[in-house]
Amino acid sequence: RYISIEPAEGGLVAFDQGEAIFVTTRVDGTGHHPASSGTILSPMPGRMIAVEVTQGQTVTKGQKLLTLEAMKMEHSLTAPFDGVVSALEAEVGGQAIEGMVLARVNKLADVE
Repeated sequence: RYISIEPAEGGLVAFDQGEAIFVTTRVDGTGHHPASSGTILSPMPGRMIAVEVTQGQTVTKGQKLLTLEAMKMEHSLTAPFDGVVSALEAEVGGQAIEGMVLARVNKLADVE
């Protein structure tokens, strides 16, 4: 049995014997919150394989915060804007469920 993953506008599509079986979309900021919220949610169930930041650390837009392994793929979760990590709920080896809050980033202007 062979499943292929193909890039699609704004995300990925998985095919099983030519039939699309799921579609993912990329939303900056991850999960169901807009990027402006700074809430980083797990986009799907998986295992945390890397935590690149600590609570209180200053980050820049696009900086990798966490890496989630799901469906034999690595998913990098990045900072939606320049800010400070105000909450960090993820730890290496921990399990995440879809929609789980993994981290929060506050804009620098909100911290000062």
